[in-house]
Order: sequence, then structure tokens, then C-alpha cells
Amino acid sequence: MLTLSGLGKTYPDGTEALRGIDLSIAEGEIVAVLGGSGCGKSTLLRLVAGLDRPSAGDAILDGTPITRPHEAVGVVFQEPRLFPWARVADNVGFGLRHLPKAERARLVEAELARVGLAGAGHRWPRELSGGMAQRVSLARSLIANPRVLLLDEPFSALDALTRAGLQDHLATLWSYHRPTLILVTHDIEETLVLADRVVVLRPRPGRIDTVIDIDLARPRDRDSAAFEQVKRGLRRALDQSLGVTHDDARAEAAE
Repeated sequence: MLTLSGLGKTYPDGTEALRGIDLSIAEGEIVAVLGGSGCGKSTLLRLVAGLDRPSAGDAILDGTPITRPHEAVGVVFQEPRLFPWARVADNVGFGLRHLPKAERARLVEAELARVGLAGAGHRWPRELSGGMAQRVSLARSLIANPRVLLLDEPFSALDALTRAGLQDHLATLWSYHRPTLILVTHDIEETLVLADRVVVLRPRPGRIDTVIDIDLARPRDRDSAAFEQVKRGLRRALDQSLGVTHDDARAEAAE
């Protein structure tokens, strides 16, 4: 169980990024954190990852506050952040250097096959497309079987077609071991493809505006009427968190 209790962050310059975040996340649940600019989405993820310290409250995993990077928590960033001096296999197996070479190689090849890159272990990061590089990043995080995987807008830099394919692929990868996923995004469709629950934040400082359960069968059908209906409701919730009225939205669309 991952619990956020009164979590807040104020930076040294006085900027209050987050205030009073209270949330309990079940084992194996996928939670999307959705919000506009300035709502502290990435700050929240950094606090859960142990990459930053909260000014108030705690992120608690199994009763213990997270105060530094935790071996049970993996992170996938917006950029793949691969080591340019290491081949794909060495990037994926970087966290397994304590294992015998043959065992490490077997696990790496299995994980590469799982993300659709079988046989690509000999390649260099510079030889990969953006989508392939992000698959390598996913493989590097998943190979350690993290109990909690944090994703900070992992597909935002990709084209729409590649992004949609990787969203569906991530949903499939999650089904193998069902780690707890926390996905930070501004993409409503991505949210609906992946999440069990959506936490909508309001900005300046980031606070929980509403929490919405996503009651759609998996795998999610983007073309279904049910998907479109939930998508409209989530759009209204996001607009509300940003103080945008329906009249404002219609006027903007008409311009």
C-alpha cells in the first residue's frame, strides 16, 4: 500500500508547489495524475520517488516514509535517459550487475522481447527511434520488477501514432506483474487507456480537485461510445480544475 499523507512541497524561493495531498493507492492499481501547468504533477512524482524531500507530510510505502530513492520504486521519465556509451542490453541490465553474466543476459533478452525489441540488445541508443528508446527505458525499469512504477509523461515527446501504440503496449506490460503505476500526464486519452482512477489536480498550489474512478473494461476501446462518454466527463473535470467554464471552452473552440 502506498499512502500520501498531507504531502506538501514549498521551494526555497517560497513557491508552494503542492499542498495537503492525501491519497491511498492499492497494490497493483493504476492511478493517473492529471492537471494543467503549475499543478505540481512532476513535483508529486519526485516526492514519491524519493528524489526530493517534502516540506510537509509523507509518501509512505508499507508504513515507512520514503526519504530517498527506494529499490521497490522505479521511474520512467519524459526522456529515455539512456547511457549513450552503453549498448541497449547493457542499458537494460544496468541494475542487474550483481547477477552472473549468463543470468543477466537471459533476463535482459526476455525483457527486450516483452517490449517488442527482441534481438536489439547489440544496438546503440543513437541508432534507435524515439519510440524504441522509450521501450528500452521501460524495459530497464520493469526488469527489476518494481512494486511501484512512476511514469512522468513518458510518451509526450512522441508522435501521436507511436504514443498510442506505446500506451496500449504499457497496458499489456502491466498485466504481466501488475505493479502499482502512477502516471503523470496532461493527456486525457492516455489517462483513459491506462488508469483505474484519475486524480485531477488544481494549480498554484497543486491540490486534489477531484478523484474519478474509471469503470471501463480492459483492454480499453478508444472508439467505443462508453470511452467517449467518460472522456467528455474527464474533460469537464479538468476544465473545472482550471476554472474554465463550458462557455469559455465553446468560445475558444469557435475562434
